[in-house]
Amino acid sequence: MKNNISKYDRKLKIVRWIARVIGSLSTAFFLFMIIGDLMFISEPYTLEGVMVVGFAIVLTVGVLIAWWKEGIGGVILTISAIAFAMFIYFTAGRYKVLASVLISSPFLISGVLFLITRHKK
Repeated sequence: MKNNISKYDRKLKIVRWIARVIGSLSTAFFLFMIIGDLMFISEPYTLEGVMVVGFAIVLTVGVLIAWWKEGIGGVILTISAIAFAMFIYFTAGRYKVLASVLISSPFLISGVLFLITRHKK
């Protein structure tokens, strides 16, 4: 019985670390792109750009919170990833579905994995 519990705990830790790695790498890449764009921008800010920065902040906060509180961070990540996917879909020029899936899916996957680890405690 004890061996089964330790295998279960080990799998849960692996899922938790997968969620952390996916969320952290996605956030780092996303912030790298936004900071690079903000440093070299020569045009005035647009509402679309401000919204993207807002989503980046919310997603970053979600990942940071999820490192300690998987449930709250997972909810923030999941809801904001779905909202971000819808925003991308409505603002993308071409390939709307592809753009929204590629950009928001790592955050959605990370959020769902955090929620899974939260409910399995």
